[in-house]
Amino acid sequence: MNKIYLVHLVWAFVAIAAFAIGSKSSDSSSETAGSDDPASSTTFSTRSAANDPDGSSGSSRSRSRTARDSAGETASPANLSEAGVRQLGLDLKSAKGPLERRKVFSQILANLTVENAKLMREQILSLDDDSSEFREFHYAWGALAGEEAVFNGSETPERDMASTLAGWAAKSPEAALAYFNGLDKDAKNSGGLKWGAIYGLVDADPNLAVRFAMDQQAAGDREATRLMDLVTRQVLKSGDPADAASWASSLPSGEMQDAAISRVAREYADDDPVATLDWANTLPEGNGKNRAVRESFSEWAQNDPQAAAARLDSMAKSPERDSATYGYATRVAWEDPQTGIEWANTITDEGTRNRAVEETGRVFYRKDPEAAKQWLSNSGLSEKQQADITRRRGRG
Repeated sequence: MNKIYLVHLVWAFVAIAAFAIGSKSSDSSSETAGSDDPASSTTFSTRSAANDPDGSSGSSRSRSRTARDSAGETASPANLSEAGVRQLGLDLKSAKGPLERRKVFSQILANLTVENAKLMREQILSLDDDSSEFREFHYAWGALAGEEAVFNGSETPERDMASTLAGWAAKSPEAALAYFNGLDKDAKNSGGLKWGAIYGLVDADPNLAVRFAMDQQAAGDREATRLMDLVTRQVLKSGDPADAASWASSLPSGEMQDAAISRVAREYADDDPVATLDWANTLPEGNGKNRAVRESFSEWAQNDPQAAAARLDSMAKSPERDSATYGYATRVAWEDPQTGIEWANTITDEGTRNRAVEETGRVFYRKDPEAAKQWLSNSGLSEKQQADITRRRGRG
C-alpha cells in the first residue's frame, strides 16, 4: 500500500471536522466539532451504506446491488452502459450550482455497482478528494465491495482509502476489523485509516467503536482518547444528553471512560447544568467526575451565577469542590475578572489553583491590561506565572 505512506496526518483532523451524522453521517452535514466538531458542513459517510443484516458484502447478491439498494430503498439493479456512465460524468462536470450537482451525484450513487465502480470513479475525479461527494462515493463503494474497494484505494493518488474502509466497516464491521488488524503498525497509523475504521464502526454499532478505541489504547496509540471522543460525539448526536450520560456511565472505568464522560459533560451541561451536576454526583471519584462537575458549574455560572455560587458555598473542601470552583471562576471571569480570581484563589489543590488563577488572570489582562498589571504586582505569583498571563497569544 504505497499510497498510505504519502498521505499526511492532516486528513484526520479535516475528517473530524467534516464528519457528519445528520442522516447518521459521522458529523452532521448541516452543522458543525459546533457544533463542537469545529465546523462541519460536509458529509463523510452516510447511513445509506450501513449494516447488511447477514454481513455478506462479498456475496453475489450484495455485489450486484446498487448503492441505493444497499440503503434499504427499493431499486432495480443498475444496468447503465459505459456510455451512460460517462454521460453522468459529463453531467456532473457541467452541473450549474450545488443543487444540480447533487442531483447528478445522487444518480451516480444510485447506479453504482461493484462491476462499474472503477469506471464510475473516473467520472468523479474532477471533485476535490476532501469534498463530501468524493468521500461519500468511496464510502458507498466500500459498503458494496469491501476489501476490493479499499485495495483499489491503495493504488490511487487520492485520499480515498479511509472513506472506503469506513463504508466497509459500517456494512461488515467484523470483516473490516480483521482487515485493519492485519495491517502493520505504520499502515494503521497512516492515511487516516483508523479514523475511517472508527467512523464506519460508529455507523454500525457504537459499542464496536468503543471496543476499537480501547484496542487502540491497549496497542499504545496515543490518539486513542481522541478516537473515544469522536465516538462519544456521535453518540451525543444520535440521542439526548441524558441518554449519552447513561451510556458513558456504563463504560468500563478508566481513561477511556473519563474521555467519554468529559465530552458528554460538556454537551449535557450546555443543555442542563443542574442535571449534569446530579449525574456527576453518581459517578465514581476520578478525572471523569471532576471534569463533569467542572463543566456543570461553568455553564451554571453563565446561566445563574448566584445559584451556582450559593451551591459552591455549601460544598465542603474536596477535589469535587475544587473542580466546581475552577469551572465557576473561569466562566465568571469573563464578566467580572477580579471576582473570578477571588474564587480561583479559594481552590485547595495548589496545582488546580495555579491553573485557575492563571486562566482567570489571562482573561483579566485581556479585558483590562493596566488593572491586571496592578493586580499582578501584588499577586504573589512567580515571574513565570506572570509572564504566562501577560504573554500575547495568537488568535484561534
